[in-house]
Amino acid sequence: MEKKRPFIFLLDRLNAVMAWIAALMVIFMMFAISYAVVARYFWGQSVPWVIEVSSYLMLYITFLGTAWLLSQNGHVEVDLVLNNLKPRTAAGFRAVTSIAGALVSLVLAWQGAVVTIDYFQRDVTVMGILNTPEWMLLGVIPLGGFLLFIVFFVRIWTLVRFAIAGEKNSESD
Repeated sequence: MEKKRPFIFLLDRLNAVMAWIAALMVIFMMFAISYAVVARYFWGQSVPWVIEVSSYLMLYITFLGTAWLLSQNGHVEVDLVLNNLKPRTAAGFRAVTSIAGALVSLVLAWQGAVVTIDYFQRDVTVMGILNTPEWMLLGVIPLGGFLLFIVFFVRIWTLVRFAIAGEKNSESD
């Protein structure tokens, strides 16, 4: 097992923490929805905040877990063609698609930050049961987008090194 560079080690740890937080949110959402169903069925009482909180959590779950998922090579990939190419050629194609992903995630992080700051400055709230400040909901988008960009950048670096120089990496399998 090769030793990871400190930056990659810290990035992996940060993404793992974000993924664990997302997993805990899924568990909380599961219990909250189950409680709402039981309360409605047995006592005829609705729990109105559950739907609102669950919708907010789904946004957080998505953006907290996406960088970790990419670091684990868990994103969807059409590998029908890639499986029939030489490993270095396939790595080159993966690098090209990763460049596109990096650009999209960078724009997502940038625009997410712009909107989040704007909503914070204007004190925009969600009209709902909880009247949640909108910036608290959208703040996860630039965070998740930026982490995703960094993971894409590391992935591109690794894939290009393998495609050009044949350096061994875990992405080329």
